[in-house]
Amino acid sequence: MAYINIFGKNIYYEIRGATNETVLLYLHGGPGASCLDFGNTAEMLSKELQVISFDQYGVLRSEAIAENEHYSMDVQADMIEEMRRKLNIKSWSVLGHSYGGALSVFYANKYSDSVDKIILEGPSLNIADSAKSSAAYLSDYIDQTGDSDAIEHCKKMKTFDYQDCNALVELIKLLGYVKDMKLRTYLHGISYEEYMASFSTVGITDDMWAKYEMHLSNLLKDGAIGENYLPVLKDLNKPILLLKGKYDPVCSDDQTQYIKGLSNATVVEFHNSGHFPRIEETEKYIETILKYFKK
Repeated sequence: MAYINIFGKNIYYEIRGATNETVLLYLHGGPGASCLDFGNTAEMLSKELQVISFDQYGVLRSEAIAENEHYSMDVQADMIEEMRRKLNIKSWSVLGHSYGGALSVFYANKYSDSVDKIILEGPSLNIADSAKSSAAYLSDYIDQTGDSDAIEHCKKMKTFDYQDCNALVELIKLLGYVKDMKLRTYLHGISYEEYMASFSTVGITDDMWAKYEMHLSNLLKDGAIGENYLPVLKDLNKPILLLKGKYDPVCSDDQTQYIKGLSNATVVEFHNSGHFPRIEETEKYIETILKYFKK
């Protein structure tokens, strides 16, 4: 657990299993969620892999993004590559969760020679599709609230043909109506309390959490987060492993079927999971990844 200076910015990162030859980089989602809830998973994977995780620039324990400072997926990809160089790693595999899945694909496309394998856990590779799927997932709950504004907003999201990152803005607004934290976090096999108990927030302040707002604002302003990254997968020529929770609306059925159709992709479904199979079905998750690296 330490800080590394990337382009003059202090980035919080963790390395486990440093003596292992095969390197796996974890890219968290959110945008702005941090690698906080990946610690236990990293510890278990580190028995056979060198596992590196970090808080993206402007998130939680990493340095905050200054007002009016430019930040984008492209900048983050450059920072990831500079981290690889500074850590003297020839190449690594990337594991992206949720938005981190899109970032993994973006990075692998820009720095192809630096990436060995791509693992996607509940990825959102088409935010417009993920938003529409999430609205359908939340629809019954929203209807039961009796809130006419919420019901109308949800109905719009299920039918509107979004083409950009406004889909994420609309999804964030919809989630604001959801008070059931298990539903809001897209959990299935565990409670929200069990999810929160799976990692420690000791020393994490409200100010640290609040950093994500500038991080998210910049990504929305840049707009690349709103693009469809599914077609990019065809051009990567890398082994791809999709870890899909059966009840995860973020990685929709359409996105899953697209990835299943790729000749270089392997899809593993977790039948009692939503958006976090690494926490909801930990043993299967760890076994699946370690077996994948032994192929």
